[in-house]
Amino acid sequence: MKLPKKVEVMDVTLRDGFQHEEMFVPTEAKLWIANKLIDAGFTKFEVGTFSHIKYVPQFKDIEAVLKGLPKNENVEYTVLALNTKACERTVQALEDGAQIDRVLCGQLATSEAYARKNMNRTHEELFAEAEKNVKFLHDHGVKKVFANIGTIFGCPIQGEVPLEKAYEFCDRCFDIGFDEIEHSDPDGIADPAKVFEYFSTVLDKYPDTSAHSFHVHDIRGMGLTAYYAAMEAGVTMFDCSMGGIGGQVANIVDNVPVKGIGDYYFDTRRTGLVETCDFVTMLNQMGIETGIDEQKCYKIATMVERILGRELSSFTSSIR
Repeated sequence: MKLPKKVEVMDVTLRDGFQHEEMFVPTEAKLWIANKLIDAGFTKFEVGTFSHIKYVPQFKDIEAVLKGLPKNENVEYTVLALNTKACERTVQALEDGAQIDRVLCGQLATSEAYARKNMNRTHEELFAEAEKNVKFLHDHGVKKVFANIGTIFGCPIQGEVPLEKAYEFCDRCFDIGFDEIEHSDPDGIADPAKVFEYFSTVLDKYPDTSAHSFHVHDIRGMGLTAYYAAMEAGVTMFDCSMGGIGGQVANIVDNVPVKGIGDYYFDTRRTGLVETCDFVTMLNQMGIETGIDEQKCYKIATMVERILGRELSSFTSSIR
């Protein structure tokens, strides 16, 4: 069994987690979670997105959240900026003094149907825009600019997508200047064997583990096994959310229908990421270094339940 000695857990509760919520989470609550994540030992987490508020009103306070975050050279803050206007807002926030260390500026689903529904662009249009935005962000001092390659193992709209398409997208992403790739399974369909095959191929060609992360929506209950298989292939950075929340951008917020991206793909209780507490607990018990205190994770997850007003999905935080 070949596993890494250390794994970085990227908590995405504040962004992917909350983008699916149908109530606005107050700025003060977001900042409370951010500070507690740092206290628990997280050195990487997503803060929010600069997408237009008519699509994602959950993040109408992104500038206020960034302004309220503690400046910390040991913590890496990530934001999303998926079009040129959003990248310009990101640079403006940097010039206004915000700490932004890592920016996702390319959402490049291998399924053309998914790309059209989520981004209203063709593949070629997305790559052309991403190439300009990568250079723009680098030129304005962003340390890390990364792409999300999605629907690698399947698409909730189109169905099966050949793995070869993802390999092609990896080449194109690195060719146009991305520092990292977030490999994504929004359908939650990836089985451990296919995950191991995929990452073994990718890491054979691009062996720098700091240039890769894995992002699985645990819709079908295979998330932890997929992450384990990815670790065996050499992956060392993984996205998770408290209570397994997250998913498609909400199409109603605070009882008001919003543009969003239309009807939801899934009508299930679980549409979000692999659950943070469960993954951290598994890693710590296996002796894999995370730097994260799982007991503090459990307390954060419990408070997120109270903030959202409902019970969330976590095996470990519920039996602490």
